[in-house]
Order: sequence, then C-alpha cells, then structure tokens
Amino acid sequence: MSQNLNGLIAHTEPKASKMIRQLREQGIEHSELLAFMEQVPRHEFVEPAFSHLAYSGTPLPIGRNQTISQPLTVARMTEWLLSYARLGRVLEVGTGSGYQTRILAHFFNKVHTIERQKLLHEQAKARLSAMGVNNVEYLFGDGQAGWPNRIEMDAVIITAMASKIPLALTECLKPQGILIMPIDHPTPQIGCWRKEEGDRWKCLGTESAHFVPLLEGIENA
Repeated sequence: MSQNLNGLIAHTEPKASKMIRQLREQGIEHSELLAFMEQVPRHEFVEPAFSHLAYSGTPLPIGRNQTISQPLTVARMTEWLLSYARLGRVLEVGTGSGYQTRILAHFFNKVHTIERQKLLHEQAKARLSAMGVNNVEYLFGDGQAGWPNRIEMDAVIITAMASKIPLALTECLKPQGILIMPIDHPTPQIGCWRKEEGDRWKCLGTESAHFVPLLEGIENA
C-alpha cells in the first residue's frame, strides 16, 4: 500500500528563527536588530550544559553565579538605544558573557565594557576576539566607578539591578545621552532615560525585568 509521507514529516523551525518570531510577537519591531540577533550564535555565550536552551525565552547561567538575560530583555534594551541614542560611544556595565556586547558592537562605533569578575572578563574578551569583533575596549574593574579616563558617552547601559544610580555613570553621559538601567523601585524593571538640561531626566520607557544585583568591587577568583 502506498502512503503519503508528507503528513508524517516533522517540520521543525530553527531555534534562532523561533526566538525571532517570539520577539516579534512580544513587540520588538526593529528589523535590523532582529536580523542580527538571528545571526548571533547565542549558544556560544552560555554554559555548555545549557546550550540547548540558548534560544529559549529565559535567563541562563553563564558561570560565577551570573546569567545571560532573556532575549526579550536584550532586544528591548537594544531597541531603545537604536531608537533614541547617537550611535557613537556606549558604555556597558556588566560584560557578562559578552552577548549584549556583541550586539552593541554591531551598531555602535565604539563599545566600552566593564566586568567585575575576572574570569568572565577574560572569557568574553577571548570569545568576541575570536568572532572578529574589534571595536570593543574591555576593562576588568568596578563598573560603579565608570570608565577610568572619563570619556563622554552617547549612551550607558547597565546590566545589573540597583536601587541607586552611581554618579560616575551619569556624569559621563553627553547632553541628550541615553541611560538604560534596571532598578528595583517601585518594582523590578528596566528603564530608558534621556539626560536633559539642568540634571533633569526624561523617562522614555520601562518594562518589567529581573537582573542580578549591581555589586561593588572586583573578584579575581
């Protein structure tokens, strides 16, 4: 008996494509951002034991009790930057695995990124260098102190939760610069602000999110 096999063939959607489709459904609209996120091998930025979950919609361990943010959070923060910031220099506080750094490096002329955990700093630097990324400056240090030589930034993105914003991270912003940061007041969320005249800030957007806490100092171990 002949049988039509078409109904038995499983049509599986590539994991990266499924992630992008979900991001679109969640309200991410920037086409170039979505196209680039589909190309980035997210599985190379998580611990090997979790690589099969790399394109799922959840945060995942990257070692040292740190996580890679869920795709929606990364996409939302980046979309805010692409919508509001001048794409010159951006300061990233919390390099982590380097995933957000990789995306920033595609759109900004220069990325300055700080990581307080030496192992994560070294791993991210090696990972992105192997990918041919050459417009990133890496610093092992305390992100709350800002970039050491006080370069003026078009944007600052902080990838850890805080209750107060370190002064050094706001002072380095140019006028009309964009600050993206998770805060835990009144509820855990990420926010996007623009630096206005007279030390005033205009909120451009907020969204619920959970992050590891922003800590002081460095860890060499």
